Amino acid sequence: MSSERGAAAIRCACGARLRVPAGAAGRSIRCPKCGQKTRAPADGGDAASAVAAESAARTAPRVDGDGRVHFRCRCGKKLALPLAAAGRRAKCPQCAAVVVVPDPSAAPPAGAPPGEDADFLLTALSDGVPAPDPGPRPAPPRPPSPPDDDDGLLGIAPLVDTPIVRVPEVIPGQPKVCPSCKRELPGTAKICVECGVDLKTGRPLVTTQDDHLDHIYMNVEGLLRYLSWIFWTGLLPIASEAFGLRKPWVTRGLALLTILISAWYMVEFLYNRNPDPALGNLMLWGGSEAELQRVLATAIEEESLSEQEARELRAGIGAYRGYQLITHAFLHADPLHLIGNLIFMLVFGSRVNALIGNTLTLLLYPLLGVLAGLAQMAAIADEPLAPMLGASGAVMGLAGMYLVFFPTHKVHMVFWWRWGLLGRFQLNLNLFAVRGFWVVLFYIGFDVLYTVLQAEDGVAHWAHLGGFLAGAALALLLLVSRLVNARGGDVLSAIFKHHAFKLIGKPNRKELPLW
Repeated sequence: MSSERGAAAIRCACGARLRVPAGAAGRSIRCPKCGQKTRAPADGGDAASAVAAESAARTAPRVDGDGRVHFRCRCGKKLALPLAAAGRRAKCPQCAAVVVVPDPSAAPPAGAPPGEDADFLLTALSDGVPAPDPGPRPAPPRPPSPPDDDDGLLGIAPLVDTPIVRVPEVIPGQPKVCPSCKRELPGTAKICVECGVDLKTGRPLVTTQDDHLDHIYMNVEGLLRYLSWIFWTGLLPIASEAFGLRKPWVTRGLALLTILISAWYMVEFLYNRNPDPALGNLMLWGGSEAELQRVLATAIEEESLSEQEARELRAGIGAYRGYQLITHAFLHADPLHLIGNLIFMLVFGSRVNALIGNTLTLLLYPLLGVLAGLAQMAAIADEPLAPMLGASGAVMGLAGMYLVFFPTHKVHMVFWWRWGLLGRFQLNLNLFAVRGFWVVLFYIGFDVLYTVLQAEDGVAHWAHLGGFLAGAALALLLLVSRLVNARGGDVLSAIFKHHAFKLIGKPNRKELPLW
């Protein structure tokens, strides 16, 4: 220890050089670097002896009444272990360093400075010349925290009394390579975080969004408690899950526009006793004029119709106009027809809209209606002229796009029935979720069945099939052209796994901004 202008200089075990005022001699001080406490030597005394004695007093192991050895780690953590663990190795819970449990009955090795296993060992400086260095000490693995002043010590379990051998970490298995980014990953890796690809199956992880499902469930349950008195049974989709980054404003706008136009049309033409005949030409008229004349002539010959009735009937039948391919998709025959189409439009169309963007949706929805109308016209080309109206063809086109983009995502369904008098009119309601492809194929299966059986039920099944096939083809075209990225949830990724990357690109690629 040296004195300069009334101050003493000592060195802490962490290597910090401390200057202690003369008035602090003999008092307890704290190192500002490591936070350890020590006592400054008294003036005029042997600094090295005082520091060594203080360090030895503080770091010497002691045994309490429970037969536990109390000592400190290099980081300053107070430790307590059973006396039987003396001489064995243990790990400090604070700094994870391996320490040797001291034996209180054993004398320190010859020449070893007292307390060399602790972090409180200080080296004194006398007249600017340091005292003999007891030897290099390893630095603590991390900056130690100030020791607690309480007497409660944390006990740790001793390790086996065997030499400590550091074994390098071995990762089992051969390294794996991501099929998307070709990055080499450890053998224990399950997925590539960068690409989101399952390394075992090669399929991208499905990314989904299911906003406000709880809210939708509660609203459906409350609504069906009243509607079930009118419709005693039913099976309908109420929500769907899919990936999308945009708000489906176009689908919502189309739904609102369809409601307004359909309501006006039902009042002005369908439910009016004296409607304007020109409004009839807003429906899509398909079939053969010659076949219609033949049917009317046959009815007159069989006297099932008079000539006057036949002329009046023909006057009420419109003719094909090109604009009808679009206008028919905004007209509906009754409220039930309108509600059914709107449900499918919002459940499936909103998800497609959120993925492909509002601009593409605004362009593709009328195109789907046109293609669905053309399919129906081609199917009934040899039949008498007949009208068609409704958004079913365009909506099934959106369902076909949903099947291509999101076949493995979930669609939430509701099935309800209300018992009759014997069941006290009790309502049974079941909400459940199934994969999207099952739902779409279930409903399109009815159109296929009715078409094969050539059933006459007043439904344009060929328009449904035409719209569905057109929507699926357009969705595949968008995927292959890489204008749309479904993030691995599409049908090509589900079937071909990582081989689909060559067709639609990698799942972590950036898609074009189409909004």
